Amino acid sequence: MILNKVYLESFGCQMNAFDSEVLESLLEEDGFSITQDPSDANAIIVITCSVRENAERRAIGRLNDLSRHKGAILAVCGCMAQRLGEKLFDLVPALEIVAGPDSYSMLPSTISKAIAGEDRKILVETDSSVTYRLRKVTGSSPSRYLSITRGCENYCSYCIVPFVRGSVRSKEAGAVIEDLRILAASGAKEITLLGQNVMAYQSGDCGFVELLYRILEETDIYRIRFLTTHPRDVNEGIFKLMAENGRICPHIHLPFQSGSDRILSAMNRGYTRSEYLDIISMARELRPDIAFTTDIIVGFPGENDADFEETLDIVEKVRFDSAFTFKYSPREGTRAAELDNHVPAEVKKSRLEALNNTIQSIRKEIMTECIGSIEEILLDARVKKGENHFLKGRTPHFRNVLLGTDNGNPGDIFSVVLKELRNFTFIGEEITGR
Repeated sequence: MILNKVYLESFGCQMNAFDSEVLESLLEEDGFSITQDPSDANAIIVITCSVRENAERRAIGRLNDLSRHKGAILAVCGCMAQRLGEKLFDLVPALEIVAGPDSYSMLPSTISKAIAGEDRKILVETDSSVTYRLRKVTGSSPSRYLSITRGCENYCSYCIVPFVRGSVRSKEAGAVIEDLRILAASGAKEITLLGQNVMAYQSGDCGFVELLYRILEETDIYRIRFLTTHPRDVNEGIFKLMAENGRICPHIHLPFQSGSDRILSAMNRGYTRSEYLDIISMARELRPDIAFTTDIIVGFPGENDADFEETLDIVEKVRFDSAFTFKYSPREGTRAAELDNHVPAEVKKSRLEALNNTIQSIRKEIMTECIGSIEEILLDARVKKGENHFLKGRTPHFRNVLLGTDNGNPGDIFSVVLKELRNFTFIGEEITGR
């Protein structure tokens, strides 16, 4: 029997990174093997993102590029597949399978049939019961992702996610614990819990904070992270838990998108700038050293100079460790795509540049203040910078550290002193290993 080989690429968010592991395990369970070489594959799968127009353009370009491997079935999965459906067959003529995020369990058999000669197939039916369990863990990374919710019901006016990922559904708490134990047995020491709105988790009487307490009691995962969090879901309990237990990392990714109440209302974000700042104050009162990262959009329809200045004001008040910043791009099917009063491209560009300069300046100040401090890092990789080899790790606050030593391996935990800063990465010096 010939063993069919699959090559897989993933674009976009951490949810897609987790979904690629789910797909790999489903395919291997069905008798496929995973290859890192597309020219050696019977099937090529690309998991795509649809949040921004540029992400779709990149994915379509990559799919057409991969179509040169004539002996392989070409399949596209993920949010773009769900959004565009049959249109993708025109955009990528070599494409044979289109599968949305709720259809992955059907993909192995669909690929087998396509290899055997079956015609093009589209799988974009939604299923509100789908959460995906781990069947098998591929690789042995000390830092892993685990999806605990899927879908979103916030309907921010600019966002396509609710239309392509469906309604919120949460993995049963016992299943989360079992999946974490599987990951721990594979060598994982740090888990990032994932969801479009991860703190919206609700399984029976178990909410997100209650789930974290269970994880702390029932697993020995050394570090626990989570993303992404919507401000409407945040409550005092998460910050109290961060203050009580060092296994919950003192870092939260909390998108605010705009500092203007008028724009926040048009975005349907469900909070005001003062409510967002109240969350920051509450968090820092309970855990003063907490690190915040965020997402920000500039150039939303109708945004004027005063609105943008309010966004800069939030950045200066909160002092984020870093931020993902974007120029607004309309997504077909969202409410914002129907709005008039679009911001000119050159204005978006200049605002984004000013925003990024402010963020980077503050980031440098925050990190410079950390030089000389002692931090615990979890090593996650070996890297080469120029001619030098380093071990790379992160602090609990999600700050990168490089160690110029061979005395360690990914998964080890070291206490280090932060000696210097190079391009927003610390160079550390080992104190003790454990």
